[in-house]
Amino acid sequence: LGSAVHGTIEFILKAKSLPTDIEIKEKIHYELLKEGGEENNSFKKLEKDAFDAVSSWIKDYYKNLSLDFKTERSLTIKDKDYPLLTMYGKIDLTERLSNGDIVVSDFKTGKSKTFSSIEKIDEDGRLSDLMRQLAMYSYLIQGSDKGAVVSQSRLLFLEAESDDKNKVYSTFIDQEKIDLLKRDIIDYDNLLKTGNWVENECHFKSYGKGDE
Repeated sequence: LGSAVHGTIEFILKAKSLPTDIEIKEKIHYELLKEGGEENNSFKKLEKDAFDAVSSWIKDYYKNLSLDFKTERSLTIKDKDYPLLTMYGKIDLTERLSNGDIVVSDFKTGKSKTFSSIEKIDEDGRLSDLMRQLAMYSYLIQGSDKGAVVSQSRLLFLEAESDDKNKVYSTFIDQEKIDLLKRDIIDYDNLLKTGNWVENECHFKSYGKGDE
């Protein structure tokens, strides 16, 4: 579902004008088949859920897009602090405002998350997964576009109800968060180099049976 929604929004953003509902539904159908979906009752529900999510994005965000935007932007940087590593990421949407500032948006399917869970620092002093993702985007943009300012970083929960107060999470990624991200990079790099990574506790939660 997430891949189909992302692919369809990218299709809309690259179109010269807003595609029709029929064209959007055809694109969703194609994207779901590409992901390995089989045409049955579950497939039809996925089609409906994807169309609802895309329609919500169109209604709430499409008309407010900056004229200067990039979709599915791939960024690769080298950081002198980690000469042996290459940093890479792909950002759903970046918009450049008239004053030069950049707004980053990441599209999320599934349930919305509370602001407190996104902003929570764990007992090891690490960012949440979602906050680390936003920090990584700012880090990549700063490394790629010298002097660029990411003034706003957003998570758009496209399946959330219209009255859901957590439908949009918006923040400013300050240097403190980027420093926490860079500390993670150093820690993980060292854990892999020394072989101590496998001694970490595993908190993986699978979608199927068993988490072992």
